[in-house]
Amino acid sequence: MDGSPARERDATARIAELQVLLSALAYDITRPRSHDLLVSMAGAPIDRAGVALLRVLADEREPLRIGRIAERLGVRAPHVTRQVGELERQGLVVRVEEAADRRARRVAPTGKGFDTLARLDRAAQALLAEQLEGVAPDRIGHAVEVLRRISGARRQG
Repeated sequence: MDGSPARERDATARIAELQVLLSALAYDITRPRSHDLLVSMAGAPIDRAGVALLRVLADEREPLRIGRIAERLGVRAPHVTRQVGELERQGLVVRVEEAADRRARRVAPTGKGFDTLARLDRAAQALLAEQLEGVAPDRIGHAVEVLRRISGARRQG
């Protein structure tokens, strides 16, 4: 009796509840206070835009041009240029010459940049572990599966 009206109402109610929780979670995660806590825990003084830029570079695993970084972040190139300059001053990224065109530059994370992301990830994981204390691993696995599906649907759409 998988398609019963009661079961469909329950699924609709659960989906609505999930949507509300995801909205609240997205708001909470992107709040400056949340970022400041992670930065403090990680001992990594970097702003949110810098973290986003470093993540793009780390995910790509090859130096990127400013325009490509801007495209991946959904911002304009001048914003990326300014942010790269700041991260470069902090020793988190480096500009490298392009082999084919010595005038062109690409941006790559430094070892310190990768280390900063790793420290931020460890801090975030420690917070999650604290918040999920006592939750069975299989329940966490189910949550991961649901969030992966939602994330995949968003990326494909």
